[in-house]
Amino acid sequence: MTEPSATPSNVEITYESDDTRVVAQTFTRPNGQTLTVSHCHPDALRHHYTPGELGEDLRLYSGGFVNGHGKYYTGNVGFTWHPSPRVQVTGTRELTDDDYNDLFPDDATRTGIWSDIHEVLVEQPDSLVPQQPQDVSVAAAPETNYESIADRVAGQIGNSKADLDSLTFLIPNGWEAYDASYICNAHNPVQRWSGRTTTAGDGWTITFDRLQPMDSQAWRQLRDSAGIRFTHVGQLVRTDGSTFTSEQALNVLERIRIGLALALGRRTSCFLPVGYRNDKPVWALWQGYPVDPFTRVSSHWLDTLVASRQLASILAKVLDFTAQEDRRDALTHALAYYIPTNTGFDAALGVALPISGLQLLSFFHFVTEGPVSATCWERQNDHTEDEVRKLLTTMNVSTPVPTHFTNLATVQARLPTQRDALGTIIYMRNHIIHPVKGRPGKYTHKEWAESSILANYWLGLALLHLIGYNDDIAAVLQARVLHEGDERREVPWALTNLGTPWATAT
Repeated sequence: MTEPSATPSNVEITYESDDTRVVAQTFTRPNGQTLTVSHCHPDALRHHYTPGELGEDLRLYSGGFVNGHGKYYTGNVGFTWHPSPRVQVTGTRELTDDDYNDLFPDDATRTGIWSDIHEVLVEQPDSLVPQQPQDVSVAAAPETNYESIADRVAGQIGNSKADLDSLTFLIPNGWEAYDASYICNAHNPVQRWSGRTTTAGDGWTITFDRLQPMDSQAWRQLRDSAGIRFTHVGQLVRTDGSTFTSEQALNVLERIRIGLALALGRRTSCFLPVGYRNDKPVWALWQGYPVDPFTRVSSHWLDTLVASRQLASILAKVLDFTAQEDRRDALTHALAYYIPTNTGFDAALGVALPISGLQLLSFFHFVTEGPVSATCWERQNDHTEDEVRKLLTTMNVSTPVPTHFTNLATVQARLPTQRDALGTIIYMRNHIIHPVKGRPGKYTHKEWAESSILANYWLGLALLHLIGYNDDIAAVLQARVLHEGDERREVPWALTNLGTPWATAT
């Protein structure tokens, strides 16, 4: 950890109450006059593990540990980004005569296609999560009579049954938000930046703080390199101040992951959570998750100028909505169609996936949570287009071809019968799902791309409608390229009495 900095001589810190600290910095102008600038911003969250730079691995532990086969080693546990985000151990141990037979396992005992990811047991002084090691150098093992390992691991550290009063975690490849509230450096409170987003739902309060190094240049470097790094620290507490278990926390962290995927249009997660009791780290989880590169997507609706407000609203809605397991499953499955289309699938497949996602949500809306039986649903709808159109109509989403989607309009003009944008996209999609010999099905990349952008935009709206989101969205389908924040609009169902969001319907 960074050592606290001395308070500069021109800075005065006072406390108006236990919760309010005033930081005042006085400057002397050339003419001798003084100017005092003060603030009451809270300290930025700090995590048990200090995150590194772009693509930089983290060391989590150094010392003795027991691997998944019950053997004791000396070495290191670290978090690495490559080839995928994961926790790995490296270590050595001296061999004994009884060990040599274990070096040649019987292949006949290996079954199936999966290899196990073992837990690792580490030495824990005072039964607390070990502190992150600093500047550790490991001597090379002798060339003979020693065994070395390098293995992928995952598991819980500390007391999984402990009552926790707070939990912190790290988020990679998060979001830029110019409307976030101000926080400051705990070691040098003069340093402040716009970085905090807070939300609450289902009895939980979540705080996200942007890491101080993530300035505009760092975001640009992350985007240009399509790289990966930790960008935010998160904190989870019960809104009423009560304690909770690690099992409850993991359930909420998974739901936060779902909410972030919807808000960002790509995959990220809550990494390396550490649970605290009376400010002492008593539990941690070492595990990796898939993360998509930091990129922007053409059909996504998040607006950097108001992203903090939008994200807070999304997560609050998702936490409330996913309190029911069947709703969480539906949202998760629909996101499985939405995210891949945003993050780089072939444009033709990017048409098929959103339509399947819309079909899933239509069935969930009208049958799973609606008054229609599955039998009646099958009788009422002859085609996928019927099912999707019912959902879009309920959401008050119009379906003409946008005037500036000239390539999609070209496809529309070639069709044997008159169709709107939905009908045209379904026609193209059927060439992939139901290929028929002799039927023309070749489209240009731009024709597929415009169809994919529009279809996935509809799916994104349907996901927002699913959780009851009623805030504004970036007008990403405009005819000309605008700067972020130049134009926003309300979600379609907020414009009329149609399309009451499911989560708020009576």
